[in-house]
Amino acid sequence: MGTGTTVAVMGVLIILSVAIGAALGTIGSQSEASVSTVTQTVSSTATNSSAPYVLTLVITTENSFNSTVGTQPAFFVLGPNGLQSSANITIPAHRLIEMVVVNFDDGNASLTAPQFANVTGTVNNTVSYFNDDEVNATEGPSGIVLGGGQTVSSVSPDYLSHTFTVPQINLNVPIALESTEVAYFQSGSPGSYTWVCQSLCGSGDDGAGGAMVTSGWMSGVLTVA
Repeated sequence: MGTGTTVAVMGVLIILSVAIGAALGTIGSQSEASVSTVTQTVSSTATNSSAPYVLTLVITTENSFNSTVGTQPAFFVLGPNGLQSSANITIPAHRLIEMVVVNFDDGNASLTAPQFANVTGTVNNTVSYFNDDEVNATEGPSGIVLGGGQTVSSVSPDYLSHTFTVPQINLNVPIALESTEVAYFQSGSPGSYTWVCQSLCGSGDDGAGGAMVTSGWMSGVLTVA
């Protein structure tokens, strides 16, 4: 890896850290009432730990797929060593999961079915989301300020970019375009489940090819262990 590539990668990770930190800070300041309700519910539903297990997913664009298709969007897991493949995601069993999704995709796509605009399987069947992941969007006296934030039970198809859907456990989290989202859910019993995106965001005229049918891009395995 060349010096320019190393610097670029470090820059991306720094931007991700700022975006996630700013978004989580926004939870306390801009959605205090709604997040307080979620926190109370979270405390009463945690099973094996008083603190949730944090799973951070990052959706990037302009990922080179092949010479025919070109670039495609993809899910990644943000781990201690940076971005990792989402082909196999592992979370602990019988644990409250705090899922943070950082989405850098600013385009919307059609859903495979209308119901995937609704949040299911999370605490209170809601997700808290925050717009303006472009970190230079707003600058306040103490640094970067993300604009807006709310807790919702659905996302308008006009603003919906992707979904993180695990049909076997009735989990569906619609992901607004260019946003950071936070959702809580119980992982349940051990098992292996398929996760998919239910937004037609791949290649081809109908958007059903490329990333949509490739593990580690818009689908994979969620292992509860």
